Amino acid sequence: MDGAPTTLLDISGLSVEFSGGGRTARVLNDVALTVAANETLGIVGESGCGKSMTALAILRLVPSPPGRITGGRIVFGGEDLLQAPEQRLRDVRGHRIGMIFQEPMTSLNPVLTIGDQLSETLIKHLKLDARAARARSIELLKAVGIPAPERRVDEYPHQLSGGMRQRVMIAMAIGCEPQLLIADEPTTALDVTVQAQIFELLRELRARSGMGLILITHDMGVIAEMTDRVAVMYGGRVVEEAPTADILSAPAHPYTRGLIACVPDLDAEEDSGADLLEIAGMVPSVWDLPKGCPFADRCAEAMPRCVAEMPPTSVLSAGHRVACWLQEGTGP
Repeated sequence: MDGAPTTLLDISGLSVEFSGGGRTARVLNDVALTVAANETLGIVGESGCGKSMTALAILRLVPSPPGRITGGRIVFGGEDLLQAPEQRLRDVRGHRIGMIFQEPMTSLNPVLTIGDQLSETLIKHLKLDARAARARSIELLKAVGIPAPERRVDEYPHQLSGGMRQRVMIAMAIGCEPQLLIADEPTTALDVTVQAQIFELLRELRARSGMGLILITHDMGVIAEMTDRVAVMYGGRVVEEAPTADILSAPAHPYTRGLIACVPDLDAEEDSGADLLEIAGMVPSVWDLPKGCPFADRCAEAMPRCVAEMPPTSVLSAGHRVACWLQEGTGP
C-alpha cells in the first residue's frame, strides 16, 4: 500500500451544449478534473466561465432542455454517473454527494420549516422516522454553529439571517455524511466576518469526516486560503490546473496571472495611490466563442496562432497542466 489518496471523483472529456433559436453553444468543452478524499479542489474563474455548470453536470442537473451533456465520463466511487439510471442518481444526490447552492433564500422552501427541510433528506436516504429525523436535524444545526437549534428547527427561512440560512444549507448538504461536498460560491452576499466563519466550518467538516470538497469561487484570495489544488476555468475549459502553491507562485496561463494580479494587496501603503488592477475586456458569450483560445482577445501576450487555433493541454510538471500556446513545448 503506497498511501496515495483515494480518488473520489474522476471527470474526463465532459462536454455540455445548450441549444436555442436554431443555434448551439458549447458551455463545457472537454473538462477533466479529479478530487481525492480529504482534498479541497478549487474551481475559479469569472462569471460565465463554466464553474457552476460543471457542478450541475456532476449531479446531472443540467436543465434539459435547453442543455444536454454531450460527452465524457463522471466516475464517482467507480461508477460512471452519466450511465446511471435516474433512480440511482436520486440515491447519490444529497446522500453520497452533497451540494451547497449559491443563494440559500432561493434554494430553501419558504413555506416549510427548517426542520421539515432537513428531515426530508434524512428520512429519504437514512430511513429515519420523523422523531429521529428531528433529533438529527437539531444535531446538525448545532454542528454548523446555529444558536438555539431546538428553537430554530421550527422556524422558517425568512426568520433567519443570511449567514444562518447558509449554515442551514451546509447542514442539509452534510446531513447524510457525503463522501463529496460541492460548495458553489457558498459565501455570496455574506459579510466578511460570516464568510470567514463559513470557510472555517467547511475546513472543520472536511478534517473531521475526510470528505472531498469542491469549492467554486471567483476569488483567488479564497483559493489561496482554502484549497489544495485549483482548476482555472475560462470559456467552458480548464485552462490551467495545479497544486494551489504552484499556481500562486508560478502561474502559467495569462488568465491565471490576471486573476492573481486582481487580488488587492492588503500590505500596500494606504497612500500609495495604486489602482486596483482588472482584466481588460469581458468574458465572451458562450454563443459567440472564438475559433481559437477564448481568452485571446483579452490577452496582452496573444499571438496570431492564439486567435486561429484552440491550444491543446500541455503538462508542465507533475500535477501542473495548462492550455496555452505560450507554454507549448515547455514541459518535461
